Amino acid sequence: MEDIKRTTLTPKEELDIVELARTERRKLDLGMGPLGEKIFAVLRDNNIQLLYFTLEPKDSKGLAAFYLKKYSSVTGIHSYYIAINTSIPLDLQIFNACHEYYHHIDEIDDSLHLRRMGEPDDELIDAKANRFAAEFLLPTESLTTYVKKHNRGEVFLKNWSKNAILRLIAQIQIDYQVPYRMIVKRLYEVDSINSIEKEDLLAIDERNENSVYYKIGKTMNDYIFKKLNTATLKSGVDSEALNVILQNYDEGIITVDTTVKDLKLFQLIY
Repeated sequence: MEDIKRTTLTPKEELDIVELARTERRKLDLGMGPLGEKIFAVLRDNNIQLLYFTLEPKDSKGLAAFYLKKYSSVTGIHSYYIAINTSIPLDLQIFNACHEYYHHIDEIDDSLHLRRMGEPDDELIDAKANRFAAEFLLPTESLTTYVKKHNRGEVFLKNWSKNAILRLIAQIQIDYQVPYRMIVKRLYEVDSINSIEKEDLLAIDERNENSVYYKIGKTMNDYIFKKLNTATLKSGVDSEALNVILQNYDEGIITVDTTVKDLKLFQLIY
């Protein structure tokens, strides 16, 4: 099995990402509370056009989302697009949208960025984008306050049983509408759990309907929990035709320029 080298952010890079997420929340007048599905409306309201497509992933390299920036030499206008694969669970769609939003606001002037299923933090830009999405959706100060309210003012979940921690994670997932694995990593980052607990929690198949975690989540809020763990299969255009274009690009059959021209046919790019 190929050994994937993951990129670890420096303390300075971590701090910069936290500050950037705070700045963006202030700029968008979002406060520090839960966003969840509201992120899609927030992006649309800030001149980012959202595209939805259904492209069933064949493996871990399947296309999850992309960000596209296009400049018209005729009008002198920049257009911005974030496309989300809706054949994956809603909580991951929300996370991927925020990941791509980082590519919209970062300083690197790439016109196209692709995100794939299960993409590791093997490049600095993606490590930053993932950290931004996690901080933007579940801010450090909001998470620490949340934990303290459930733990008598303490951040570290000392002497908590595994099931008790799972109940806390399920409640956070329902309230903030974010992925289970992101929450586990965030709890470790704020020193609520140790590294052994983190690895134990990450070993859980959280979407297995027979797992303890899934049963806990359904008990807390059956409607929202199942919605977060279900693909929406939403499509903004003719799904069959758009999927063919994306599949061809994904497999290297057509170029970026051809892809952009083809998307124009569906009035996705002007």
